[in-house]
Amino acid sequence: MNILTKNKNYLPIYFFFIIGLFISLKRGSNFSDGDSFDVILSFLNFIDYGFYSPSRGAYGHLVPEFIIGFFAYNFGTPISNLICFIFFFSSIFILAKTFDLKREKIIFFYILTLSNFLLLSENTNSIDYPIALFFFSSGIFFLKKDKVLITSLFFGLAIISRANFVIFIYPIILIYFIYKNINQQNILKFLSICFLSTFIGICFFIPTLYFYDFSIDFIKIPFLTKSETPGWYGGPELSFASLLPRFVYKIYLIIGVFSSFIFLFILIFNFKKIFIFKSLDKAIFFYIIFSNILMFFFMPVKTLLLNPFIIFSYLLLLKSIDNKIISLLIILNIFQWFFSYDILDIKYKKQDLCFAKHAISAQFNLSPASGSFIKFLKQTDEQSLCYSKFMREYSYQFQNNLPLKLSNHTIR
Repeated sequence: MNILTKNKNYLPIYFFFIIGLFISLKRGSNFSDGDSFDVILSFLNFIDYGFYSPSRGAYGHLVPEFIIGFFAYNFGTPISNLICFIFFFSSIFILAKTFDLKREKIIFFYILTLSNFLLLSENTNSIDYPIALFFFSSGIFFLKKDKVLITSLFFGLAIISRANFVIFIYPIILIYFIYKNINQQNILKFLSICFLSTFIGICFFIPTLYFYDFSIDFIKIPFLTKSETPGWYGGPELSFASLLPRFVYKIYLIIGVFSSFIFLFILIFNFKKIFIFKSLDKAIFFYIIFSNILMFFFMPVKTLLLNPFIIFSYLLLLKSIDNKIISLLIILNIFQWFFSYDILDIKYKKQDLCFAKHAISAQFNLSPASGSFIKFLKQTDEQSLCYSKFMREYSYQFQNNLPLKLSNHTIR
């Protein structure tokens, strides 16, 4: 009875954890992220042909490709989804511990994060981002513990799991040592962590470099390198008129169609309270939030890329404002699970579900819509049918959420 009483405050966390498990398993191969199947293919190519080929036809992310591929191959995509969700869930726990949230605030942080359905559901795909987030969160945790070697290991793994985390890692290390005081010992620690993190990251990138004959032509940087697409890796043209609408709309989506209004209210009426840089924690929050926004402005493709922005915004709010406003955000987040609205009719370049969505026009049209969770429950397996076309001899197992190793036609 005492155990029940002691843990009853954690019941909402257990509830959302079970919901996350349910979404992971039910989703199976019907990924909402179009890169997931390619991540798995990278591992299958290694199993079948004995060489590493980076996913997405780019630089790849070897560590998550092999983690996700291993579980999809041996247990099926529902389990690889589940593993990614557990990485995400663990990241939230580590961040709560890293920034010394009290017990009540930890509960609020978990519920606030997991009640954001878009954030929750995106991290139930077999994709590299939650794995990179876990390594990144662990790196910050051990950085604040002043552990040089293990910090370097986790930051190095974060870099190889998702290369864009580089824009967060090195400045955060610098911010930490600036706040800690600049002296000879701390300068040495700063340089050691930067060097070791880079070294670990480069070591894991060697198979990618080998695949490209040690050429760096696979790196596509607009204005600096040649590319078949006008933006970052299939993103929109790098013009203000093209970037700004996508940027604003996707920020609005990740915050929530109802919660966005509360966010705006908080920024206007709690500006002074929030924008105080007295603590190390707030300096880290602000840097991650604004650097993530800046990065996303130039590559407004997946809302998944905004995970650091929304998660660290939640941490900032928990450190700055009253729990009553946090409770209101949670209520509005949950409300969106069941009821929502659309504000735009968006026309895409290609209507075929098997192609990446590229918006070419949008018209304002306010209309009611089903909530995010309701939409998820009603969705068909159309996406998995599209992805299965690329899965070679594994198509049947992939489409039916079976362990991929059960294929009778594998090249082994």
